[in-house]
Amino acid sequence: MGKRLFIAADVSDETRALIRAIQSELHFYKGSIRFVIPQNVHLTLKFLGDVPEEAIPEIEKRIAISVSGFQKFNYICRGTGVFPNVRKPRVLWLGIVKGNNILKQLSNSLQQQLKDMPVQQDDKEFRSHVTIGRIKNYREHLVKLDEFLRYNYGEINNPVSEIVLYESMLLPKGPIYTSLKKFKLQ
Repeated sequence: MGKRLFIAADVSDETRALIRAIQSELHFYKGSIRFVIPQNVHLTLKFLGDVPEEAIPEIEKRIAISVSGFQKFNYICRGTGVFPNVRKPRVLWLGIVKGNNILKQLSNSLQQQLKDMPVQQDDKEFRSHVTIGRIKNYREHLVKLDEFLRYNYGEINNPVSEIVLYESMLLPKGPIYTSLKKFKLQ
């Protein structure tokens, strides 16, 4: 039996507070938007998918190698957006304006180290963002989407001193994330 895993950087308490504020403004869309619970919000560096249990120790070793050359850093959240586009929005996100290069380098390093492991391989280019909700039904007229896309907030700092390997358990009321191992940055 495998575990559903992903590797992420956490967000700051200020970012969580901002997400709570945005979600409360969009609360009447509860039926068509599935919000990420603020304490679950993170910045995914690599999604691993369902991983056989016996592969996890080797994956942890390789994550440690991947992050070993990286110093602590900050990334800054600014702006909002949707994937894949405004006509068919599926994911609501906060943008990253500073720290993108380091996040991309980290993601690439993880990708390289894990490329021959039994994990999901990405063919899409890494785009740093913080997912705050998923739209279940975009056909329902999302009037407030414009408001979300224009939502103005000051730059929010997110210090990163460690990278985390999480397990994701999918439950009917939403996923539960458990930290399996933390990897300190220099």
